[in-house]
Amino acid sequence: MHPKSGGEVRLRSVGPQHSPRIPFNCYTDPRHLLTMREGFRRPGDLAAQNPMDPFRGNELAPGSHVNADADLDGYIRRTTMTAHHPCGTCAMRSGSNAVAGPELRVKGTEGPRAVDASAMPRLVTAHIKACVVMMAEKAADIIRSGSSLSPMGQGCNPVTANRPLTM
Repeated sequence: MHPKSGGEVRLRSVGPQHSPRIPFNCYTDPRHLLTMREGFRRPGDLAAQNPMDPFRGNELAPGSHVNADADLDGYIRRTTMTAHHPCGTCAMRSGSNAVAGPELRVKGTEGPRAVDASAMPRLVTAHIKACVVMMAEKAADIIRSGSSLSPMGQGCNPVTANRPLTM
């Protein structure tokens, strides 16, 4: 749920007609391959149990010939993909290394704001859609009213409409 590998967003050029380059850098942390390898092996171990004999056919993928860790790792790298829910690429933070500030403005620019999962400082242990909707609603409030979010670490009562929400 909380990957250790991290991707990045890079510009291909200064021109807006070029899409950014977004390498996800999956499996750069070796712990991820260990987890995935275990996730591939456990169902096979369960299917190999005697009570499963009437239901079991030949293994289709990766195939019974794939047993070595390196072979399974290669199969995992070739065939798996992300669920495309990246976040934190333009994380809202305080300090000099922050990309977006408390008003979700992209630092060093005049107008752009990061109002999506890229501004999330950390990945939540849930589907990120609800968090993105909340951020977008709060950003709309900020843009309309000119007020900003409270500093990180200062909680609030989300039921109170006039108070800012913090990440």
